[in-house]
Amino acid sequence: MPTALIFRGGRLLPRQPRWPAQEFAESDYRHGSGSLRLRIVHVEWGSSVVRDGSTWLEAEAEELDAAGHSAGRRQILIRAERLPAPLARKRPRLRV
Repeated sequence: MPTALIFRGGRLLPRQPRWPAQEFAESDYRHGSGSLRLRIVHVEWGSSVVRDGSTWLEAEAEELDAAGHSAGRRQILIRAERLPAPLARKRPRLRV
């Protein structure tokens, strides 16, 4: 998953997912039925779509099954109010 590189103690640590897994109700995404458990990978913050009086954002997400295993990636329109804010990227502290 694309995230900022993390350095601790002079070593590169494994990348952390940007957003945790989240449950989306049927009314929070377009063109589907039932609730979905997704881990957001990328959101197109610059391009929004207005439909039915709501703002929707295109996102790439990894769909998760009930056990938390990946069931594949998909492109999806998600209601903007339901998207979690992206985690702040921390700049590495370089000590001199």
